[in-house]
Amino acid sequence: MRPADPRFAAWLLDETGIDAESLGANALARAVGARAAATLEVQADLHPAATRKDWMSGAALPEWAYEAYWQRLTSTPAERQALIDALVVPETWFFREREAFAALARLGAKRLAVQPGDVLRVLSAPCSSGEEPYSAAMALLDAGLAPGQFAIDAIDISAQSIAAAARGVYGRNAFRGDGLAFRERYFEATPDGWRIAAAVRRAVTFERANLFDWLAPHPVRYDFIFCRNVLIYFDRASQDRAIDLLRARLTAGGMIFVGPAETGLMMRREMVSAYIPLAFGFRAPEPGATADHHPASPVAVPPALTPLPVIAAAAAAPAFGSAPVFAPMFAPLDAPLAAAARAPAPPRLSLRPLHGAPAPRTAAVVNAHAVPRQSAGSTPEAALADARRLADAGALDEAERLAAQAAQALAQNPDTWYLLGLIADAQGRAAVALAHYRKAIYLEPSHYEALTHLAALLEVQGDAEGARRLMRRAQRAAQEVGSRGAADAGGSHA
Repeated sequence: MRPADPRFAAWLLDETGIDAESLGANALARAVGARAAATLEVQADLHPAATRKDWMSGAALPEWAYEAYWQRLTSTPAERQALIDALVVPETWFFREREAFAALARLGAKRLAVQPGDVLRVLSAPCSSGEEPYSAAMALLDAGLAPGQFAIDAIDISAQSIAAAARGVYGRNAFRGDGLAFRERYFEATPDGWRIAAAVRRAVTFERANLFDWLAPHPVRYDFIFCRNVLIYFDRASQDRAIDLLRARLTAGGMIFVGPAETGLMMRREMVSAYIPLAFGFRAPEPGATADHHPASPVAVPPALTPLPVIAAAAAAPAFGSAPVFAPMFAPLDAPLAAAARAPAPPRLSLRPLHGAPAPRTAAVVNAHAVPRQSAGSTPEAALADARRLADAGALDEAERLAAQAAQALAQNPDTWYLLGLIADAQGRAAVALAHYRKAIYLEPSHYEALTHLAALLEVQGDAEGARRLMRRAQRAAQEVGSRGAADAGGSHA
């Protein structure tokens, strides 16, 4: 695609809200070249096949084909959808960033206990190939909800993704990490892959739709909305518009879950953190409150719904798609909710807004060498795993001490510094978090989580270009891992 002609990029922005540059260098040009090569058969005899193969690079697209494809794109709805499908490549898996699903399960059950007879409504937008809304359904079923107590709507602009979601058959790339017990309960092995159970499939209603066109007139309000890892692809005006539309579709006290790199975008629109560890959940501010105002107390969580922690050491997990803090299985609702509601709330990770006032403590990078060595018999990996669990429980000072202790022996492990960055981030010490995230990225340049969290901090601090560069690196890291996973799965679609 010729850099001097902005027509295709402008079309993409107008049609989807996606900024072409956010897709990576030449991604739009390659897609245009591929679609032109696939559709402009009528003039194939005038141009050698070898030349047509070069169109796949985008830069080699001849003038006549460039103009012909533009006419086809702007006059044929099916071709507009085909180009969108070529650009929107799903990269997801079941229980991705699963702390959000743990929060959905326990808070959803609590809401129904307070409002018996209601139907819990959940939206997944965009839903990609269905892993996210199906994960939400499994989480709610595991929490003890009956199928009739919740309903999940799921939309995506890609017709191919919606078709794959409705089919409900997944390859190995859709199942990542060690906590895969849910697959045995909710899937059936077939020659084509793993087919999701009919009970889970019936809980989700899929629809191909444009996020903006669908939300504006939609009459339903939702208790929980998942809109994760898509806002980063929009330009600023589209980001703000999308967040406002999503906020308008929330019930009172409802929650929106976003991706880790999108937290700054939510706070820019005065959304308030829900203060749930690593779930990246946000609520609309209460009347008279501001985005910097912290709620008086956290929501009480029934003990019976507390997710089971993963025992494996966090340091042993890969950087991208790392071992989750919570297992995908949620304990059944086996205690009276009335008694549970009277129980004290567990400790929580206080996720201060990144642009809020600094925490009243020394903002210095942790000096690992100043921390006493671990006790005899304890390994650095175990100390790091304990630190992760303590951070999830809200014991940040002790978590930081153990993580720094582990860093004496695991100083070359990027996940050590990533965890220290998360802890500093949660305490509102942005400068410290930046230093730790950068060290994690220095040790592992493709560390997806560190890249996205660092990008979020830079975005809030006003370094939009720096944030954009980091997100491009994170997207490349995600694509590389996805490609490897697809190859391991024998090319199966996930």
